[in-house]
Amino acid sequence: MRAHPSLIRLVISDLHASTGRRRGVFNPLEDFHSDTKLVELLDYYGSATRRGKRIELVLNGDIFDLLKVPGGPKEDPYTDEITEEVAAEKVRLALDGHPVMTEALTTLLQREGTQITYLPGNHDIEFLLPSAQRAFRERIAPGSLATRVRFIDSTDTYHLPEGIQIRHGHQLESIHQFDYKHLMSARREGQPIIALPWGSLMVLHVLLQAKRERYHVDHIVPQKRLLMASLLVDFRFAIKLLAGLTFHFMRTRAFPKEGNVLRKLWEGFKVIRHELKPVGQFDDSAQAELLKVRGVHTVIMGHSHEPRFWRIAPDKLYVNTGTWVKMININLHHLGQDSGLTYALIDYDDRARPRTSLMRWHGEYEKLSPVPY
Repeated sequence: MRAHPSLIRLVISDLHASTGRRRGVFNPLEDFHSDTKLVELLDYYGSATRRGKRIELVLNGDIFDLLKVPGGPKEDPYTDEITEEVAAEKVRLALDGHPVMTEALTTLLQREGTQITYLPGNHDIEFLLPSAQRAFRERIAPGSLATRVRFIDSTDTYHLPEGIQIRHGHQLESIHQFDYKHLMSARREGQPIIALPWGSLMVLHVLLQAKRERYHVDHIVPQKRLLMASLLVDFRFAIKLLAGLTFHFMRTRAFPKEGNVLRKLWEGFKVIRHELKPVGQFDDSAQAELLKVRGVHTVIMGHSHEPRFWRIAPDKLYVNTGTWVKMININLHHLGQDSGLTYALIDYDDRARPRTSLMRWHGEYEKLSPVPY
């Protein structure tokens, strides 16, 4: 959509919706419990179309946490061999788990002058595949509505001509990087599979089991301090988690199926450094990217789960949309920070010049809500 005073762009990231929840059954792999709040948000902005506004909803990565969605064979449902078929099944299961959210997205698209733009992140990398995109359109945008959904699938950046870049942010960390030009890995037998980055393999082989034992394990930042604190207050779990990470590291780096061992080990040590570095260093990397790009005055990212709105130079703005997952920050600098339900809003003045804001959705007052655990 072209910049125009009537245009509103909403940028949301990191909902991490997986297979939903069933009444009376706690799902430790489901992190998104704000379906109703999201519906309210979409309805609020969608109603502006009656006043002549046009709405572009930018889903900026990790909207669905497909790493936490089964889709493989019965003996290995959370497989790391993700084919086109497995990817499509994961998308269908995730949409089935969030029917209210799914219906709200369709309702938004049914309004005149609306569009959804999807940038896949490292937890929903499957949306780079045509089969996953088709499964999404069939459910969210059936029939003629399909033309109102577009995927940014050849790069990690959505370039707006008015000097704004939107990126999920995973490509700034080596642990989560993937090659857009060589996404699929051929096999001697069977269909090609996604060449998953080490971070995704770590989630599948280590983190999923850890979440079944300690649901909060990926809700606490920074991870380095979580591990240190766990050694004091949850020693058995901490040792088990560290052992799992070490075994996974050695299996994939010291004894790789292919590639030079020394090179794999060196790459692995870089991975560990990225995994344990504080969130602040992600912010530094994001700001460095913005400063070196000419013709761009604003970069909007997600990924780190930490909302930011920083003017880093007179004409340079760094925005992070945060997450809708309830996070606990044990960094003293941000201790107690409310980081939920944030998103970026881009609107335009009478001369079609963009104005970017970081917003928090409060929604309608609720007297009660179901407890998911």
